[in-house]
Amino acid sequence: MMKSQNRANSMRFGLIGCGNFGVELGKYFLEVGEIVAVCDVLRERAGATAKALGLEASVYADFQELIDQQSLDAVVVTAANFAHAEIACAAARAGLHVFCEKVMATSLEECWEMVRTARQHNVKLMVGHKRRLRVSWSRMIALTDDALLGEPLAITVTQYADMRPYDYPGTWWADPKLSGGTFSPLGVHVIDWFRAMCGDAESVCALYGPQVEAGYQFPDLVHAMYRFQSGALATLNTSFMYPLQKFREAQGPMVQCRHGGMKLVPEMDVIHLHWQRLDEQEAHHEQFSIEDDFSPAYRREIGDFVRWVSEDREPCLSWVEGLRCVEMMEGAYRSAQEDGRRIDFPLMDET
Repeated sequence: MMKSQNRANSMRFGLIGCGNFGVELGKYFLEVGEIVAVCDVLRERAGATAKALGLEASVYADFQELIDQQSLDAVVVTAANFAHAEIACAAARAGLHVFCEKVMATSLEECWEMVRTARQHNVKLMVGHKRRLRVSWSRMIALTDDALLGEPLAITVTQYADMRPYDYPGTWWADPKLSGGTFSPLGVHVIDWFRAMCGDAESVCALYGPQVEAGYQFPDLVHAMYRFQSGALATLNTSFMYPLQKFREAQGPMVQCRHGGMKLVPEMDVIHLHWQRLDEQEAHHEQFSIEDDFSPAYRREIGDFVRWVSEDREPCLSWVEGLRCVEMMEGAYRSAQEDGRRIDFPLMDET
């Protein structure tokens, strides 16, 4: 394996998984290094991704062949959720660093397997959770400074969305064993942001509602409430079949803080943030464009991954965020399956 150099742009990546997100993430990795190999179970899709990114890269249908035959520094895993653990562990055993897109894996057990393997082979493992890094959402985190709104006490997100345009029923996304369940397509982003706002979760209580769309093999209506070690509460209400809001419009939080409150109002092309202290007469209004909101987050996480690998600099994300997010998702499922019983964290013995 080629050793990482001090210059970030010398890093050599293998891109594994060539759905739409492979192209989206790949263009940002090209800003910091080279993608020298591309892989997808559908070889023609891997070739199309290489072409879309303007690459003269080797194309594979078998990720193990890519790992065995290429001289790489790291792999970028944008494959289907159920393949993340297998690919990440194979790469780590080969001495390759791993950037894995969320969700980290389909179960907490798989997440810990990825962590143990990365530790055993002394490689870096980062899980991409960009929501907390987006300009508008990170601004809300910044507003919890005690000089502004103060610590968050309670958060509510009602992400009732019309997910029909994604046509998930009949695909692996609709199978909880393959996708990771209800919150994998609709909830994972917000759950990680909850933790960025409030710290580690202490417990969760959740309930499943009546099924709306039979094509999902998991409940498509879920209400969950988390309590954090700080004492804060966060509620996440999820529905896949709400025709009045598209996915992008459906995830705006309302936050009660110690000294005031805030709310995010996302639209298709612009995001509005409103906030006010209790000692103020008028609210503040900040506005963010979608393009300006997304791109800095991608560049921050990917840039930090490269600096973590090449310079051993502390990153903005690691495996911790990915694992804790899956744990919070899994805890909600367990609670709902037991009619709302409180589930305490951590879910597994971590000694």
